[in-house]
Amino acid sequence: MTEQSTGQPSKHSTSESVPARNLIQRFQNVNYDMPADVGTVDPSANSQRNAYFGDLHVHSTYSFDAFAYGTIATPYDAYRYAKGEKLRHPVGFDVQLREPLDFYAVTDHAMYIGGMNAAADTSTEFSKHKPFRLLHNLNSPDREVGRDVRARAMPTFVMSTFAGIEEGAFDLEAVNKISRDTWSDIIAAVEQHNDPGNFTTFVGYEYTSQSDERGNLHRNVIFRGADKLPTIPFSRLHSRNPEKLWDWMDGLREQGIEALAIPHNANGSNGAMFELVDWAKNPMDAEYTGQRLRNEPLVEITQIIGFYDVGDVLAKLVASSVHAYNDVLASHSYLPIYL
Repeated sequence: MTEQSTGQPSKHSTSESVPARNLIQRFQNVNYDMPADVGTVDPSANSQRNAYFGDLHVHSTYSFDAFAYGTIATPYDAYRYAKGEKLRHPVGFDVQLREPLDFYAVTDHAMYIGGMNAAADTSTEFSKHKPFRLLHNLNSPDREVGRDVRARAMPTFVMSTFAGIEEGAFDLEAVNKISRDTWSDIIAAVEQHNDPGNFTTFVGYEYTSQSDERGNLHRNVIFRGADKLPTIPFSRLHSRNPEKLWDWMDGLREQGIEALAIPHNANGSNGAMFELVDWAKNPMDAEYTGQRLRNEPLVEITQIIGFYDVGDVLAKLVASSVHAYNDVLASHSYLPIYL
């Protein structure tokens, strides 16, 4: 027979060795040391959160602004450069990254993508539009092009293309064919240079909208995969309203095509990028915020344009010697426009 069975308290009884009320009080204030070690459950899932470096905002010769100012590098050239290869600069010297990048996306402007190249190529039917004469052989090594011509090239192309469609000089389908062919070549460059585990390429483009007050509302749209994609990218020509871009992205998502939009250069938006109202100036609601979060989970914090490590003296020297215009963005350490 045990001590407990006799009705006598055990020498190990809590009531005698540690009163219950004291035990509860100590439990309320417990502070065990937390072990600092961690374990990797699935190494293939990169639980160590490695840092990767890349660029998701790059223009090639297919963007009308880049082409206007002499860019002849193709998306293929851009990806080779990102992987560490030397690239010949148009003025005659080599450029090369000190370290190759891990990921990259050529994000040319969707609006009239590849159109200026076609307008400058005198072998195309598109180039025969009379206003495009200024652009003929614009970046040919046999043609010397002054600053005044380059400054006029971009507005001439954009407005002449728009007017040509409106006035029936050529139809919209002719312009769309140029865009489709260019977009297909951009995708082909992505696929050619994608090297899983070593160098990741993304299909992407830039959506370039603006507010009524000319505030920047640009986004870079990045697609997850390249096996199934729209045949032409959504641009401000389809709508200047970013909510229409999100509608388009939602529609693609329903077809199994995942993408995200990354707002950039918001310091040039005059606050329009993050207004507390929608495009129609109605207060934000759950539907609006849900759609935006679904399509724009990221935002660019800063960008080289409008944020220079350049003093006034150097900026003025550069502007007077090589720029086609006074580069006011480089005359200060930051663009004086705030959110």
